[in-house]
Amino acid sequence: MIRIISLDMDGTLMKSGFVDKVWMEGIPALYAERTGLDIPAAKEHVIGEYARVGSDRMEWYDLLYWIEKLGLKTGKDELLQMYEDEIEAYPEVPEVLELLSDKYDLVVTSNAAREFIDIELEGLTEYFREIFSATSDFREVKKSPLVYGAICAQMDARPFEVLHIGDHYHYDYESPLQAGLDALFLDRKGERSGPEVVGDLREAVELIDGCL
Repeated sequence: MIRIISLDMDGTLMKSGFVDKVWMEGIPALYAERTGLDIPAAKEHVIGEYARVGSDRMEWYDLLYWIEKLGLKTGKDELLQMYEDEIEAYPEVPEVLELLSDKYDLVVTSNAAREFIDIELEGLTEYFREIFSATSDFREVKKSPLVYGAICAQMDARPFEVLHIGDHYHYDYESPLQAGLDALFLDRKGERSGPEVVGDLREAVELIDGCL
């Protein structure tokens, strides 16, 4: 029986505008300022550096790593605060968290570093029993089922008692299944179909209420 629901953050609870601004505008702009490149050239270089690292490695999520690697004259907090007005939850999130928190213990399981989680989820933390950063707390990326095993251990739960919902097919669907959890794949773009695919979090609630 499911008693804990785990939710991804970016793309699941929160829209991507904030993180996109930080990674795709803020860092390239600071790199352009340091090097004298124009913005398009700086952005091309920075994106190329991101691609060389890839999202399966921890450095991808480490803001300080990129600030130091690119020689940027900024601090992590300063960079995040530049774009905090872009932070926005999906419209159904408050209602869904209210409904789910009445019946289940809720946790967040994100690859995002702790500094992103802290600023993005401010105002929503009351709904969650625990908030986990895979990269900050476990030094792993969610491609590893070990992350989900560690979360079960932290929550004193058996894997079949936990359901994870997220928008990355491998990190948020295949990986938790490999760890023995239940999982729903959140496909806001409507590119996949199937009994465990939902288009938004309201659909997830309907499916959970109908099946659990």
